[in-house]
Amino acid sequence: MAWHPYRAISTARAISTTASVLIATSLLVACGGSDDAQPQGATSSTGFPVTLKNTFGETVVPAKPQRIITLGWNAQDIVHALGETPVAMPKITYGPTAAGVSAWQADWFDPAKTQLLDTGDKYPFEKIAALKPDVILAPYEGFDKATYETLSGIAPTVAYPGSPWQTTWQDQTLLVGQALGKKAEAEKLISGLDDKLKQVATDHPEFKGKTLAVGSFGTDNWLYMPGDPRVQILNQMGFVNAPGVDALQKKNTKNEFAVAISKEKIADADADVLIAYVDGFGPAKFAADPIYSSLGAVKRGSAYALDDSQVISGMSSVSVESIPWVLGKMLPNLAKAAQAAN
Repeated sequence: MAWHPYRAISTARAISTTASVLIATSLLVACGGSDDAQPQGATSSTGFPVTLKNTFGETVVPAKPQRIITLGWNAQDIVHALGETPVAMPKITYGPTAAGVSAWQADWFDPAKTQLLDTGDKYPFEKIAALKPDVILAPYEGFDKATYETLSGIAPTVAYPGSPWQTTWQDQTLLVGQALGKKAEAEKLISGLDDKLKQVATDHPEFKGKTLAVGSFGTDNWLYMPGDPRVQILNQMGFVNAPGVDALQKKNTKNEFAVAISKEKIADADADVLIAYVDGFGPAKFAADPIYSSLGAVKRGSAYALDDSQVISGMSSVSVESIPWVLGKMLPNLAKAAQAAN
């Protein structure tokens, strides 16, 4: 299948835990049983302790963190945008620069200050513990409760607040800001990107009301659901979800961020504008395929087929730093696709 950021499509990666990695090296975390998925913080943007709710309970950050570790694709962007530097973050394996980071991180990443963690198959718990973090930020992840408890035994862990891989970019930003005592600054980042997206919508009236589907195509076929941040960011630019996407979401009882479709049901992917990730398959092969070419979007030229791994990575890793970078790469072709849909 085409790429899915940092996770197995079947839901979250389940990482095994053992007693040997349950290393309580720093601060304790209060783990309650709340079902409330909304981030909550202190009344003051700089006041500590800060209590943040997540899908497993609550995390207490007792004091302003100095040593920050991020997990996942997005938290490190937010940390940097807030003027902080993580002591460790994941090594990027899809669309990386030579330094092992995402393209939009290349200008600020310093290997002398930030260690890259190999998190491809499992988290390196011992290495994380050895770095003695004050906080672990993972607001856009999909790990299980056992993994959360292991990480929480190392440092307060800010986990995702709802379903795996479906934290909005706004909530990710706010959670990280609250954890670092920079809620007001985080809110400014959110309003700044919101304003940018509103301006994109204004500058591109051809987006307004166009139905949209975003999918990965090739050996396997997947459509991203409305709860996925890459879909939400496009909705903010004026697109609306295609009927086939909405129909699949109604059947999405597990509330997964993406749903598999067979080639026999490829019509579910049709829309005014189709964004197709075809890395490993290729735009030409996609357009020539007898099944894919039956889609109306392909026939009229309103399918935007992407095989640039860095651009796909940027569109999939929705953050306050990745989106401005990726829009510069995507907007001309996205506008062309939307105009072809008229």
